[in-house]
Amino acid sequence: MAGVFGLSEVVDSGKLRFIVIDGSTVQEPGATATTYRLHIAIDLINLSLHQVEVTTDKEGENLDHYTLAAGDVVLIDRGYNQPKTLVPFIDRGGDVVLRYNAHSMNLYEDGKGEDAGRLVNIDWYTRLRKLGKRPSGVPVWLCHGNKRIEGYLHAIPLPEEKAAEARRKARQRAKDKGRNPMEALFLSGWVLIFTSLPPEVLCTTTASVLYRVRWQVELVIKHLKSLLNVDELRAHKGSKLAELYLHGKLLYAAMLEKMTQSRFANAKRKLDNPRQLTDWRLWKTVADDLNAGIKACFPVDARFGDDNIKSLSERPRKRTLQCVLSPIRALLNQCREMALSRV
Repeated sequence: MAGVFGLSEVVDSGKLRFIVIDGSTVQEPGATATTYRLHIAIDLINLSLHQVEVTTDKEGENLDHYTLAAGDVVLIDRGYNQPKTLVPFIDRGGDVVLRYNAHSMNLYEDGKGEDAGRLVNIDWYTRLRKLGKRPSGVPVWLCHGNKRIEGYLHAIPLPEEKAAEARRKARQRAKDKGRNPMEALFLSGWVLIFTSLPPEVLCTTTASVLYRVRWQVELVIKHLKSLLNVDELRAHKGSKLAELYLHGKLLYAAMLEKMTQSRFANAKRKLDNPRQLTDWRLWKTVADDLNAGIKACFPVDARFGDDNIKSLSERPRKRTLQCVLSPIRALLNQCREMALSRV
């Protein structure tokens, strides 16, 4: 298959829409743990925001947060190894490309011999050892309740340098969680990608390349934080101001994106052709113009000076802003009266 990711013909036909999904966190002032979570989905080809949902820290990552339709192919990471949300989505006509975690989700195969006629859990440690170091696709079943979904597990061995680094991290994780270190170390040398797309649409090589461009959603999150400061929450959890702040920032982001697409309609920025630039500079250019325009709508007026100062003042807090003590203030006033002070 030719073209970008080997899928350009399918994409251009309109049969599939590729959506990349990931999450990010926002903390209230003074907090170190998560206060709110942003659930973000982007259109992979157009690199545009598809959907952003705001929830509290009590709601984790899963596909139920998103409005998805038949024909959507979602690219998701290890946090979404959840059969209870994957199976219903695929059953409705969607598809997934998922970084598989053998420790958090079981995949099955048709039993043989004494197990003929039923599904058995796949021992990936044993199965991958038999593959050697060859990239391979393995037919599998994903199950939840009485539903079973046919899928494929694409196994891609990592280069030795990356495998060594992955094993180092896996060794520490296995120690922390009490897992079998031998199995964890072996599996860390592989990239395992589960997909519900058949091999004639998504082969092992293409699946590997496709999953790597999931990084584009991380760049969009970076834009939201570095250009729009969406993570600099200036209100506390549960307050109306916090919700207004977050949704206001996201509304601003949507407007900024629409203006960027309109202003730079001819820019080669989509992923379905060779690109000449990234969205960061485009967003920055439009954001600077937009911010200047917003400020120009509010010219300096002496009548609103007091209100302006009040809006910029620090919020009430236990520790007040520092100032000189009253004896020093009295001394300064005395010096002013004697014309001895320059302030």
